[in-house]
Amino acid sequence: MLRRARHAGAGLAFVVVVASASCASQAQTPAQLADTITHAIYANDLDTASANFDDETKKSMSRTSLGALSDRMHALGELQSLSTKASSPDQGRYEYDAHFASGTMLVQLRVDPSGKVGAYRVTPETGG
Repeated sequence: MLRRARHAGAGLAFVVVVASASCASQAQTPAQLADTITHAIYANDLDTASANFDDETKKSMSRTSLGALSDRMHALGELQSLSTKASSPDQGRYEYDAHFASGTMLVQLRVDPSGKVGAYRVTPETGG
């Protein structure tokens, strides 16, 4: 009976370690979140775009608003890349330039300590 208990304990420890490693690999950096969300919006994919939003932010996004933003992005051509513009990790605020074939948009992101996105905003950039 002692032998079974040892095996059961070892199995439990293994499961916990695997679960912890799995959760850690799913956590995204703010840059990865911005990239994932921006590409999902460009693709007009509401489920992927809002997957990392907190509950309040999810409520503010609709298929209509997502489609309108996607159309604004497509007007600038193919989405090419995102680059870091500014960051304030202590405040959970990040800014990225989203580069399109014919222009750039500013992506602003607020991430809470749990890794959920509490705000996501995209605006066209003006000036060269």
